[in-house]
Amino acid sequence: MKLGDLVQIAIGVPDLAASAAFYETLGFEKLAEDELPWPWKQYSDGQNLFLLNQDGNQYIGLNYFSTNVAEKVKQLEGIGAEFLLKEEFDGRLHMAIFTDADGLMVGLINNDPTDMPVPAGQPLSHCGKFGEFALGVADFQKAAQFWQQLGFTSLYTGSEPYPYGIFSDGLMLLGLHQTDQFQGPCPTYFAVDMPQRIEQLEAQGLTIPGGILKAPGGETLFLFTGEI
Repeated sequence: MKLGDLVQIAIGVPDLAASAAFYETLGFEKLAEDELPWPWKQYSDGQNLFLLNQDGNQYIGLNYFSTNVAEKVKQLEGIGAEFLLKEEFDGRLHMAIFTDADGLMVGLINNDPTDMPVPAGQPLSHCGKFGEFALGVADFQKAAQFWQQLGFTSLYTGSEPYPYGIFSDGLMLLGLHQTDQFQGPCPTYFAVDMPQRIEQLEAQGLTIPGGILKAPGGETLFLFTGEI
């Protein structure tokens, strides 16, 4: 199965203005904004959509969009997924939210993806190239099996310094890491000139010790030197 036809990274932030300024400093492009049903702004790094929500909650997860959410919910419940929320609008299921075993929140939203912007596909931020949405997991094999049931295929796996793998559903690159060094999820970027990029970002007032960048909303971004 596929979770949807378009995906965006959704981030609940306590101060929209501060988070917006942060992502704009990183070179993210603002695509849209509104005050309803709460203040929000949508950005892109060129490869992904990011939605900043000042909705009273603090989180980072994935939102998938399609026009057949009810069908997808039935499929997910058939493989044991448990839903935290199901919300109806005009008599039909509009949104459903579930989490995986490691706490990654995934929203399924009944909305025609053709009404939404699509990233150009090329990196445009100062962070470099998006490499993965990194998630620390308790059991790599269990996590990999779960996400493969949701349409993700393995691109690469390794065992050092711990079991890990990169998976894709054609829309999102998900990194599963069997480690307690971080929990995540953490948007992760790579560039061969990352030291110079970090130096330029720090000159604008950001602090990035060891390539770890903390956003005002609490989320963590990883900036690594390398080519992918």
